[in-house]
Amino acid sequence: MRRDAFWSGLEAAVSACLSVITSFVIARLTGPAELGIGAAAVAVHVTLWVVVNALFADALVQRVQIDERIASSAFWASCAAGCLAMVLQAGAGWGLAAMFGDRRMLVMGLVLAAPLPLVGAAGAVQGLLTRERSYRHLALRTLIGQGLGGAVGLTAALESAGAWAFVWQQAATSAVGALALLLARGWRPGFCWDPPAVRTLLRVGVPLTASTLVSIMRYRLFALLIGGSAGAAALGQVHIAFRLVDTVRELVFTALWRLMLPALSEHQHDRLAMLAQVDRWLRRCLLVFAPLCAALAIGLTQVVTLLMGPNWAQAGQAGLPLVGLMAWSALTFPSGVALVAVGQVRFTLYANLGSLVLSAAGVLLVRPVTPWQAVMVWTISQVLVTPYAMWANARALRVGIMRPLSGGFGIRAPA
Repeated sequence: MRRDAFWSGLEAAVSACLSVITSFVIARLTGPAELGIGAAAVAVHVTLWVVVNALFADALVQRVQIDERIASSAFWASCAAGCLAMVLQAGAGWGLAAMFGDRRMLVMGLVLAAPLPLVGAAGAVQGLLTRERSYRHLALRTLIGQGLGGAVGLTAALESAGAWAFVWQQAATSAVGALALLLARGWRPGFCWDPPAVRTLLRVGVPLTASTLVSIMRYRLFALLIGGSAGAAALGQVHIAFRLVDTVRELVFTALWRLMLPALSEHQHDRLAMLAQVDRWLRRCLLVFAPLCAALAIGLTQVVTLLMGPNWAQAGQAGLPLVGLMAWSALTFPSGVALVAVGQVRFTLYANLGSLVLSAAGVLLVRPVTPWQAVMVWTISQVLVTPYAMWANARALRVGIMRPLSGGFGIRAPA
């Protein structure tokens, strides 16, 4: 367990450092205009990457039993999804070229399309490696892929490649990372196809992927509405607040997710054993997030002011409610993973859809004009969805609504 946690934590830490360093350095070398072009081209690729990579990965982890026929069928289905994404990415270049008036987008779309079939193949392999708890190989995917991708991007930026620096960085990261996973597993899938097994996997994979996409869209829509309500300056402050807190939250939660899902899925037909696992993981989450949230709450404003200047102090202050949300999410996270482990993924999708609607409606009704007001609208929308999420998690575990938050202290038996 300690070795698994080490590799999963190392992956999260290295990913965070490489993302921050390469993003800021390349942006500084290329300038705002080229940054905008590169970011627009890469945004489509990242969205398609999320879909293709996630479609079968967690579904393979969640499934009780996997044989060679099921694994091979998932592999070929995931490859097919990658090929479809490749076509969509290539086509998106035409639309982006017309939108931005920059014909480079056509070729950028083709370059970013090329790695997506590999990403599809690696998505299924990622699920198998996670199921086998091969966290070292998963971490090496990040170390090698992001490391070489960052080096390619920095080299291109130093050679005055402009927006192409972001494109080459992302293409290299996706391609090399996928190849690293495929070579690490050393597996040759069989030439077989099991449609019922693929449909069963998609019943978990599709709503889980849709939930991830809705979660991504939720902030993008919120930011767009805040820009229209409070203006670009307030949006900039809000964006920095989210970037600082959510980057930490997502990286830590991703590492914990990979550790939790295999452990909880093993007990999906024994709810008492699963509840014991939820209690154990909740206590571990508290050990991780209690000092992390305390440090952010105490030093966030000072760190932002030190790094970015006094004009950005409002971003640090606006981030404090987000730290509170992160602390609460740590309490509900293990039971949320249990919800996926028992296959009730649609409830996660419903919660994210509800949060998206509430946050958008809140901005339209309140019309916030300061970063603090904007973040409070977001925070309240998340709080309003919380009772439903707690009910869904408790229902999956067949216990009372407060029981998953106890960590095993107090009432231990199912309600």
